[in-house]
Amino acid sequence: MKTYHNYRNTKGQFVQDPAKRSQQAIEELYRAFDYFNIKFAANQLPKVIITIQEAGRKNAYGWFGQSFWSDGVCEQGVSEINLSAEWMNRSVDGILETLLHEMAHLYNAVNGVRDCTSGQYHNKHFKTAAERFGLTVKRSGNKGYAYTQLDELASNAIKEFEPNEQALTGLKRKRRLAVKEKRYVSLIIDREYQDDIDVGVKLSGLSQKVFVQQAILQAVSQLQVEPVVA
Repeated sequence: MKTYHNYRNTKGQFVQDPAKRSQQAIEELYRAFDYFNIKFAANQLPKVIITIQEAGRKNAYGWFGQSFWSDGVCEQGVSEINLSAEWMNRSVDGILETLLHEMAHLYNAVNGVRDCTSGQYHNKHFKTAAERFGLTVKRSGNKGYAYTQLDELASNAIKEFEPNEQALTGLKRKRRLAVKEKRYVSLIIDREYQDDIDVGVKLSGLSQKVFVQQAILQAVSQLQVEPVVA
């Protein structure tokens, strides 16, 4: 029996609730992983944790993380493939291309091949693995061979897989603007104190920033020892 919880689509029709559909999206990604594992890697890739998380500062369609998870049952690390939540409104082909891209990283990791630097430069080892998974690879700038597209082999595999398009593309996370932490603050003082600051800087040999910071610390320290009585 289907439960809809009063969620309606743009046509006013009852639909499954978002929580259920998000669960279906994860299940569909696992199903795709299993299918591509057989198709392109002879079913030799280990199971991974598949997630849909916020991209955050990465600003990427997805990522692969070797041993990102610990398994208390098996007492070993488990790798992760993530699809970025903000980009889940792309086409099914785009989402599954990202999955294949990350599976290529997994393939290299399983075989002890380093294919990417900490700065996300994708080397020729990644290119070779990506082509194995039916991807066309382009080299660009400081990311190396990071840019992939579906070739005919991967496109045909997706068609054979027959993905559930509604489950994969119905939901996406709203993008949040990153709040940058302030490195500096501005102080407002009367103009007449500028000459005193200049003298202090000259006598101390400190920069203006360091001199003002030390003066503030000294004043606060003195107040903590001798509280001002209002």
